[in-house]
Amino acid sequence: MKKYIFAMILCALWSFVSQHAEEGTVIYHTKINMHKRLPADREEFKAMIPEFNETKNILLFNPNESLYRSIPEEVNPFDQPPGGNRMVMRTMNSNETYQDRKESMITLVREFMGKKYHTKKELNRIPWKLEDDTKEIQGLLCKSASYTDENQRAIKAWYTEDIRIPLGPENFHGLPGLILEVAINEDDMIISVDKIEWRALKKNELKAPKGGQEISDEAYRAMLEEQMKNMGVQMQGQGGVRTFIRSF
Repeated sequence: MKKYIFAMILCALWSFVSQHAEEGTVIYHTKINMHKRLPADREEFKAMIPEFNETKNILLFNPNESLYRSIPEEVNPFDQPPGGNRMVMRTMNSNETYQDRKESMITLVREFMGKKYHTKKELNRIPWKLEDDTKEIQGLLCKSASYTDENQRAIKAWYTEDIRIPLGPENFHGLPGLILEVAINEDDMIISVDKIEWRALKKNELKAPKGGQEISDEAYRAMLEEQMKNMGVQMQGQGGVRTFIRSF
C-alpha cells in the first residue's frame, strides 16, 4: 500500500514538473533599419535620425497557448543630440498576438490612430521552405527556413530543434522548433532572441487579449495601408508598427 501511494505521488509530481517544464518566456530584440525606409526624396533625414530603431518584446508560452506582446520602455524626451533642429523618432508596437494551438485560432489586438482593433481567425499554415543552412544562436544549433509573405517581403528564419516548440516572434510560427531569429528583406528588420527562461507562468500572465473593435484582417490591412500611404510611412512588421517623425 505504501509503495502504491509513493508511486502515485511520484506520478503526480512528474506530471506537475513536466507541465511546468513546457512553460516559459522568450525575450526578443527587434532592430529596424529606419534609413532604408526613408523615401528617396527624404535622404536629408538620414543626418537627423538614428539609422536603427530598437524595441523589445516578450513571448509567453505553455503547451497550448502563447502570447506575444511589447515590453514598454521609457523614453526620455530630453535625451536628444544637441544643436539646431532636432527630430524625435519613435517606433511603437502595441500589438498583442495570441495563439490557441488547441483550437488552431489566432487573436490579434492592434492599435492604430489611438483606437484598438480586434481580429480573430484560423491559425494559417505558413509556407516555409526548409533549408540546409545552419548557425549557432545563443549556444543552440539552428537551421534556416524561408518564404515570401503576402507583402512580397523575403522572410528568413532560424529555428532550433533543441526546443521543440513551433513558435516565434510576431506571427511567425509552424517550424519544427523555436524560432530564435527572423530577418525581413535581409536587414530591413531583424528580430533576434535575447533570453529564454523556462519557468511556471503566473496566474493570468498568459491569457487571450480582449477589447477593441472587431474587424476582419483584410479590412484592417486595407484601412492601415490607406492611412499609412497618406502619412507617407511604410508598414512594418505585421502591420501594426507605427513610425512618427516630427521636427523641433
